[in-house]
Amino acid sequence: MDFEGLKDLMSRQRAVRNFDLSRPVDDALIEELLSAAIRAPNGGNRQQWRFIVVREGEPKAQIASIYDGLVVQFMGGRPSGQTPWRDVPVLIAVCTESPDPGMPVVGGSAATAFPAVQNLLLAAQALGLGSVLTTMWKQREAEVNAALGLPPGAEVHAILPIGWPERKYGRNKRRPFNEVTSRDRYGQPW
Repeated sequence: MDFEGLKDLMSRQRAVRNFDLSRPVDDALIEELLSAAIRAPNGGNRQQWRFIVVREGEPKAQIASIYDGLVVQFMGGRPSGQTPWRDVPVLIAVCTESPDPGMPVVGGSAATAFPAVQNLLLAAQALGLGSVLTTMWKQREAEVNAALGLPPGAEVHAILPIGWPERKYGRNKRRPFNEVTSRDRYGQPW
């Protein structure tokens, strides 16, 4: 892909929260997403990322309940046009794990996780799937960790709902870069 193709892909990437529940997401597509995610740069090439694919059962019910409770608490309820997490076809938790079991990751764990998240989001867009990076659940992180069965030394950085968008989205709308960029010091015009 040339740079223009990459820019086009990025300009179509959207935060998708409402999914077409009549279309299942095949495991082969999830494997494609995860294969793209692990191509991301990561600290020291230690590849400490871990992914938990949640489709059903008690873990999904617990995480959905936690997330829905936070949506009510912080947003007054689910805005129309958002699929409840219990109904989302797939949730992918992007984690890191300490190289020494039981020991916390010291610095850099997010620097390993978030490039993988971005690769995953771009791959989803390229395949026609929708997703969004979520972190609101971090307000109840211990409960999410327990629901996912996370061992000591592991950390969840993002959970991405994955599915087929319920409608076609256009290009994203962004302010020009020079409105959000400073030169040398904050507030200095580009």
